[in-house]
Amino acid sequence: MWGTVAALIPITVAAIYLFGLPALTIVLATVTTAVVTEIVIYKAASQPITISDGNAVLIGLLLALIMPPSVPIWVPIIGAAFAIAIPKYIFGGTGTLVFHPALIGFAFLLAAWPTLMGTGSTPNLGSFSDLLIETGAGRLVEASPALVLLGGAFVLYKRYVDRRVALSATILLLLLMPIVGMGSQLPYVLTGGYFLGLIFLAADPVTSPVTKKGRLIYGTMLVLLILIQLHFDTYFAGMCFAVLLMNVFSPFIDKNTIPKPIGGK
Repeated sequence: MWGTVAALIPITVAAIYLFGLPALTIVLATVTTAVVTEIVIYKAASQPITISDGNAVLIGLLLALIMPPSVPIWVPIIGAAFAIAIPKYIFGGTGTLVFHPALIGFAFLLAAWPTLMGTGSTPNLGSFSDLLIETGAGRLVEASPALVLLGGAFVLYKRYVDRRVALSATILLLLLMPIVGMGSQLPYVLTGGYFLGLIFLAADPVTSPVTKKGRLIYGTMLVLLILIQLHFDTYFAGMCFAVLLMNVFSPFIDKNTIPKPIGGK
């Protein structure tokens, strides 16, 4: 987990550079809350405290990065506590997750306080400079698409995330959008938020299928859901809910793609 955290440090620094103190406050408060919540829950349950694996830090950092910089600080704090207590602890902890905790935390906050979770702008790739620093970013992670891709390349190289899911979904999405008449929306997809979703969130090895065939099916179905969301002009939030919906189907995909033994039925 610490390797994935390290891969997100460059985009975190870029977000702090672009948004200043609000971004730094959100990151520190969200990560700290995630770690403290895990310590309190596991200690109260008399279970071994596992913060040394970096999972709580990663959940807190991912949740912080998908926050708008204008959000009141208590909102991501509640979201971080919820992400650790419900989707992580209730479902058994690291390695047994059904849904990605950061996305569940985001979905909870969006449902509870949609106005506060709204962004002031929607990023789009208008020029090469927008790849480096996106001044129209509405969320912390959208500060620099290039740095998200840099971190993504690192985790793909180190196999911290599943390559089949990340690459199949990203390539297929970029190929299909012009074919289905959505080419004009490509600048809204070539952003830090989408790269984070397709590489770091959708390709999480715990919440995605374990079979090779299943991962390709998972990536393909994810793209179809994203295209549907794009039809209704729901960009980052739509992509997040598409990933969550695929988390639901992941066990079913695994069940139907596990290779049968020779001579088995």
